[in-house]
Amino acid sequence: MKKKGISKKAAKYWAGYAVKILIGLLICTPLLVCFMSAIKTEAEVVNSLGLQALIPPLNPTIQNFIDVCTKVPMHKFLLNTLIQCGTVIVSQVIFCSLAAYALTYFDFRGKNLLFTFILTTMMIPGDVVIIANYIQIQKWNLTNTHLGMALPMLIGGMGIFLMRQYYLTLPRDLREAADIDGCGDMGFFFRIALPLSVPSLAALSIREFITVYNRYFWPLLVTNSENMRTVQLAVAAMKDAEFNSTALDMACAACCIIPVVLVFIIGHKYIVKGMTAGAVKG
Repeated sequence: MKKKGISKKAAKYWAGYAVKILIGLLICTPLLVCFMSAIKTEAEVVNSLGLQALIPPLNPTIQNFIDVCTKVPMHKFLLNTLIQCGTVIVSQVIFCSLAAYALTYFDFRGKNLLFTFILTTMMIPGDVVIIANYIQIQKWNLTNTHLGMALPMLIGGMGIFLMRQYYLTLPRDLREAADIDGCGDMGFFFRIALPLSVPSLAALSIREFITVYNRYFWPLLVTNSENMRTVQLAVAAMKDAEFNSTALDMACAACCIIPVVLVFIIGHKYIVKGMTAGAVKG
């Protein structure tokens, strides 16, 4: 009897699986180098060349993280960043949900033109309007304030588009049944539409958290006080402090990376659900 070998279909499957693992490892390599270097001594980091940077140390240490938190006010930077993220997320959830609901269920003159204008704002790079935003923030005396840092991102076209696409998937029969039961527009919004849109709201919140958390140039532009600096400026603060240590730089970068990685790991399912929620209309 002939031994049955691996079928072509199975071979293609495992080959594709191996390619995906390889691509994933290549993407994660910079993160692994960062974390491995953060728990090594300065001498080990200097002597780790090429693939040796991926090898875990024989005697891991957290002294680099302690030194970073001692020499740079990381807790203050992180608190400022979390305040920014919370402010933007709450504002985006409220205003984008209400705007998307109005564009979905209300009929008024110029609705399509207004939605087209909102979509157009998504095509404009943020760097194009950053000078105009800074001049306006300066005129309003909002530099070195949390409101000044958060103001340009309190509402966005992407959030409105994302929520509108989800509301379009809700069955029209649901809205008609609510009308028959005497549920008004705001009642339908708060009791039915908003609770059902939790996946999209979660996806929007996670997206805005990552976007705000990773901002560097805008906080650097509108703040000149260390008390208002955000976590992404921590590495620059390390350089300004003239600590010539690669291990400390890697530990500082790891401190900046860990919160965003944790948020993405916890909420990546919501991102997928939220982004695909508007694929099919109800």
